[in-house]
Amino acid sequence: MSKLYNILLDYQKSLPKSYRIITNISHTSFFKQLENIVNIDKTLDELTDVFQKNLYHFPISNIFYENTKYEIVFRNNTEYDNYSMKWHYDNKKIIKHKISDLQKIHSLHIISMDDKYIYGLYSKNPIRYTIIIYLDSYKTDFEGGEFHFHDEIIYPEKGMLLFFNADELHKVSLLSHGKRRAIVVKIY
Repeated sequence: MSKLYNILLDYQKSLPKSYRIITNISHTSFFKQLENIVNIDKTLDELTDVFQKNLYHFPISNIFYENTKYEIVFRNNTEYDNYSMKWHYDNKKIIKHKISDLQKIHSLHIISMDDKYIYGLYSKNPIRYTIIIYLDSYKTDFEGGEFHFHDEIIYPEKGMLLFFNADELHKVSLLSHGKRRAIVVKIY
């Protein structure tokens, strides 16, 4: 494990327990509509439209209000993309600065220091929650690509909905074989 990961892990453990929901929505008409759109290469606008129409029938609809802003991203990765994600937060950027740069640093929440470096976080955007809806299954459609929280590994299943606070530390392992598709929703 890297020094930065250990610093981030210590910081994450100091935060209140995060709120997560992991459920399967593959049996719902909402999921079947999403799957149909991505399977016939429809546009992101059509995906957004289906999401908008089904917002209040969603398993976690209580987080959506009349003017809730959100962004939808469709991830369609294969083993040739070398897709992975390092440890990160969706609503913060992780910074490592030299101690000598201390006077240049503004709006940084310092989480650790050593003889040479300052490790800190700053909010890069106001994302509150992240939703991931998986369209393929681990070991059936792809290998690698596991989703990691600091205290749990998620093995994606077709129709799995993963909901978590945007200030939760996470990463995605390198996708080593197959195709891994997911719809990611960032809620502001």
